[in-house]
Amino acid sequence: MSETKEKETLKTKIVNGVGKFKSHWNNPPEGYQVSYKEFAAFAAGCGSPNLLGVLTQYTTIATSVHLMISYFKMSTGMAWVLTILASAIAIIRSPILSMMIDNSNGKSGKFKPFLVWSAIGTAVSFSFVPYIPASWMNIHIFSIPLPAIPIMGVLESSTIDFNLGILLAFILIQIGLFFITLLNQCIAGIEQTISTVAQERANIGSIKGLVSGLPSSIVNIILPILAGTLFANQGGWNAVGMYRIIFPVCGVIGVLMVFLLVKGVEERTVVNQEYVAKVKFWEGMRLLSKNKYFWIITIFNAFNAIRNLANITTWITQYSFVSDTAKTVVGLYCSTILMNAIAVALLVGPLLIKKMGKRNLMILSCGGYVVMIALQVLFHKNPMLILVVSFFEQFFGGFYFLTGLMTSDIMDDIQMKTGKRLEGFWQNYMAIVTTVIGVFTGMLTPLFLSFGGVGFSDDISLALQNAELRNNIFFYQSLLSLIGAIIVAVPFFFYDLTEKKHANIVRVLRIRAAVENFNDNMLQKEDITYLREIVDYANETNEPMVTDELSKYDCINKILEAEIIE
Repeated sequence: MSETKEKETLKTKIVNGVGKFKSHWNNPPEGYQVSYKEFAAFAAGCGSPNLLGVLTQYTTIATSVHLMISYFKMSTGMAWVLTILASAIAIIRSPILSMMIDNSNGKSGKFKPFLVWSAIGTAVSFSFVPYIPASWMNIHIFSIPLPAIPIMGVLESSTIDFNLGILLAFILIQIGLFFITLLNQCIAGIEQTISTVAQERANIGSIKGLVSGLPSSIVNIILPILAGTLFANQGGWNAVGMYRIIFPVCGVIGVLMVFLLVKGVEERTVVNQEYVAKVKFWEGMRLLSKNKYFWIITIFNAFNAIRNLANITTWITQYSFVSDTAKTVVGLYCSTILMNAIAVALLVGPLLIKKMGKRNLMILSCGGYVVMIALQVLFHKNPMLILVVSFFEQFFGGFYFLTGLMTSDIMDDIQMKTGKRLEGFWQNYMAIVTTVIGVFTGMLTPLFLSFGGVGFSDDISLALQNAELRNNIFFYQSLLSLIGAIIVAVPFFFYDLTEKKHANIVRVLRIRAAVENFNDNMLQKEDITYLREIVDYANETNEPMVTDELSKYDCINKILEAEIIE
């Protein structure tokens, strides 16, 4: 091919691509339901929880967080006590959120009514935290004795002193966590209901994973610059003034991004026009407990924390390389090349889903991750090889976005079996289970290290300076991660909700919605259109799930012959 022809071909492709983009900006591609304009609004809104999540990142109850350790004078013992208390609050919070979400039925949808005020609540709550007066840290409220608990990182018995500042910060953080949890769950719910087409959900989930993290990534790049320049003379990372600026800015932008989502996105659930959600708490729990797919995803999420113990690249960067130059180069590798491994997985994910299906791809990714962790165990004394292995760990781990797509399919399965949409109960019931298991696994790591003869030090930084001790920690933590990776992989061998089965579930739901609308004299034009397609499909394939559902109703022919006056 000549150079001229190559240019003409490239020009043609560009022109066709632009034309396709314009034609589908307001109208979705054939076979899909979401226009490019709607998807852009969804992508913008999905970035909001990640941007607002920056506020949670820098107010985490931990002595490693600059704001908490410097401004609020957070001790190890206080961090432990508040973490346990926060876990208990999370368990109490879950049923409240479940009832709120799954019993909502606003005109704009199930999830959209909560979005704006949950974003505002998050922004306001966290933005006030750095503005708590420093003098309030000197106002003593009460003290509690703390016993010596070696496996929890508390080596000596002590007394924990609580002041007005830390208590108010804790309250504001918990309020903020309530709102951001609601925000995350509602956006996750919209992702599950933005389309009923499985492949379109996969495409949306993949691109969402790529773009939604950009706002928080930008902030996390800006903050070190601010700390090292504008606030260098005020303590850098310890400068409370920096957080007083960045928190409100993130909050305002995060709320505006949610507005874009609310205005531009539609929820699409296959229900009749008169559907009213009324689910009691224990009923919702019971219905979920009977669904095997719920337990498959729950086991994955619950033990994923153990699997994530393989991520020791931060430690390797800090303690396995001596020179500042080496640390900088390795740090750059971790923040760019290593993180882009996930991006590669997200980009090729939709294509592989078409070829293999979600279940097979998930099993493949889990298997690949297990192999990589096994190599990390084998090469635990070689930091350079671990960094190479980590790239492929991130790549295979990037496919774990599939669990979100599986959840969307499972919601349809639950609706078919129970007649109810249980997105809120799903997320919060799972949160209860994973929180309980998370508390256990949080204690498991140091206990495992102790049994391995590694020893435990109150100052992990000093411990890691010892090469032998560091290698032992790398080995046992990688080994524990390997066990976790195997545990999370096993349940997917029992996952049989294939793309074909899910497509038939959606057909069943459309049949029921059309029948219910017909009986309620609220038949829609789209009900007839979908039903005609489903009848043709049933006649061609003789699919038992679909044909059996059609045979239950005597009004099918009447619906097909009905005329809708616009």
